[in-house]
Amino acid sequence: MEPVDIVLTKDTFEVLASETRLNILKALSPRRMTVTELADSLDLAKSTVHHHLQRLADAGLVAADDGGHAWVYYALTPEGRGLLQPHDGARIRVLLTAGLASLAGGVCAVAAFLTAPARDGALPPLPGGGGIPVPEGPPVELLVVGIALAVIGGVLVAYACARRRNRRAVGGFPADRKAT
Repeated sequence: MEPVDIVLTKDTFEVLASETRLNILKALSPRRMTVTELADSLDLAKSTVHHHLQRLADAGLVAADDGGHAWVYYALTPEGRGLLQPHDGARIRVLLTAGLASLAGGVCAVAAFLTAPARDGALPPLPGGGGIPVPEGPPVELLVVGIALAVIGGVLVAYACARRRNRRAVGGFPADRKAT
């Protein structure tokens, strides 16, 4: 299943502003449920749950399905599922991008430290006296920041790769697997 683009409008934000509706969405995340099941699990009146389900259905986040049964089951729509469980591939891409950027920044900072010209002596004083004291050699802070960025970048890249490998070993992203 492809990730769903979710358009958040003012009305959607108003629907999501209710803690009860958010709890209903979370309760529907693992499986579809009836009004009675939701009312029991959330310790709410059936009429309250039904009212909130109507608001969620109007926003396109849940859908009702009787499927020829005596009970009406409510389930998350792709938009509702995408709201609760953003596509994990996007998270991995963000982690990988941040890690590579941090790693590149760290390498550049270390390279700048290593290639900075070393000063043999102090600069001559400015005419009229005064001036800012200039340290000899490249600043050590550049080396520290470079190493820190490189380590953080390496950890983020390794974590992103491990998540990607785990997702592939399990059989894809959760939205890609068929529910039984």
